[in-house]
Amino acid sequence: MTNPKMARLLARLVEKTDQGKVNWEETEQTDVYQAAFPGYSVRISYREATGLLALGTTDYLLSIFNEDGTQIDEASDVDLKSDYSDSFNRMKKLHEDARRKALGVDEALDKILAELDKEK
Repeated sequence: MTNPKMARLLARLVEKTDQGKVNWEETEQTDVYQAAFPGYSVRISYREATGLLALGTTDYLLSIFNEDGTQIDEASDVDLKSDYSDSFNRMKKLHEDARRKALGVDEALDKILAELDKEK
């Protein structure tokens, strides 16, 4: 059973990320994004689901690390489903938003569009 605080953490991360108040960054791993907090960090990632019925599906993971880099907790969208019914879609969106922030996608689009909008 997952700690209900993880579902609350997910909800707050989604809310604050939507507001632009979480600074997501790339990590040493592909498609894993991290937000740092005093003494801890949170990572959002995904993995291919396992099992016969899971073929071709994805599990999203929310992981917490201490300041030494030790993973101290983790929950998947499946783990959080009982406390957060829309956990898969919320974690998928959080992963996409974290990726956009970490890679600077919106800034890149703004600059490209501004250049294209210049009158010559």
